[in-house]
Amino acid sequence: MARWLWTTCGWGRRAEARGVGRCALVAALVLGVVFAPAALMQGCSRAAPSGGPLVVTRTVGEVGTAPGQFSYPRCLDSDGKTLWVIDKLARVQRLDPETGDSLGGWRMPQWQIGKPAGVTAWRAAGASDADVLVFVADTHYHRVMIYRAGPIDENGDDENSPTGELVGQFGSFGAGPGQFIYTTKVAILPSADGSRIERLYVGEYGGNDRIGIWEPKTPGGLDFEFKRTFGAFGGGREKEPLQFNRPQSLVVDVARRELIVSDACNHRVGRLTLDGELIAWYGGGASGQDPGQGPGEFNYPYGVTILDDGSLMVVEFGNSRVQRIDLATGKSLGIMGQRGRLKGELATPWASAVVGETLFVLDSGNNRIVGFDVPRGSRMLAAEEVRTGDTPQ
Repeated sequence: MARWLWTTCGWGRRAEARGVGRCALVAALVLGVVFAPAALMQGCSRAAPSGGPLVVTRTVGEVGTAPGQFSYPRCLDSDGKTLWVIDKLARVQRLDPETGDSLGGWRMPQWQIGKPAGVTAWRAAGASDADVLVFVADTHYHRVMIYRAGPIDENGDDENSPTGELVGQFGSFGAGPGQFIYTTKVAILPSADGSRIERLYVGEYGGNDRIGIWEPKTPGGLDFEFKRTFGAFGGGREKEPLQFNRPQSLVVDVARRELIVSDACNHRVGRLTLDGELIAWYGGGASGQDPGQGPGEFNYPYGVTILDDGSLMVVEFGNSRVQRIDLATGKSLGIMGQRGRLKGELATPWASAVVGETLFVLDSGNNRIVGFDVPRGSRMLAAEEVRTGDTPQ
């Protein structure tokens, strides 16, 4: 457990050499959040503003080891039709978002020293279910693994009848060009027609705390070559030097042609150009790296998902809630969910994904995925608004 605490915010021995311990200390407090009863937790600190229980329309999964069940899931994405989940048993599962049934999957080839922290599913324009590509940030093996999903198997068993085919991988341990320390997430920049991948962005923590750019060696190929990195460890808000402290989740805003990053241990979200230049930081408190509880503030923002209307959904691991953010201003458009174990409540959520008109949130501490209607509306929340029952209209 001590090792987990020290690596949660990614510093390890490098941080020890620097004498840095702030994020590891906060991680210990968050670990208490994971395991402490909700009532005890709220009694020890001021509760974060909540939007009340989510109006849940779908619940997928439950605790367990069978297909369709989870053991602390912490990776979630969608290929537009199906959900992809990875739990701490290192199982990659493809699930039906309507029924929660297993549609196939596999177990990662290595898992003894740690499990993946991010999954990205990508469906090229016109691609079949079998040709969906799945990029796994194989965190503790310091690499990215690329799988072709394979045909849907409604009787899928991820260990006895795996459906994924490994079609590529890249990265190795280190701080040099093309190397990684603790990969977190892959973001994909597609071509204008959506038929191929133009660029990959890969986040890291553990001392590197940067984002790498990789591009295919040949158009449409899956053999990626390293181009460069941007960012370094730190908590500054300046454009130069650009600094991160666990860039946990990345997503390309195709409409704006920007990269959105959840800088988790700095408690903020960043807007960057596709070449890695800072446009704006949102959240982070007065010092630039403080957790917050009010509208437009974050406490360990882990997951980011862009909605069709251009707003951003931010999943807060530390506040156990979801916020909708106006990307033009950073203002909150709504706070959804509250801490707890009951229906509509969340416990240390990690990620989110959209299928159709449903937003799915990975409710990791409750070993489930909960779905609710994609929020709408555009009224900004004022800082003094402590509770929002429904998304403002």
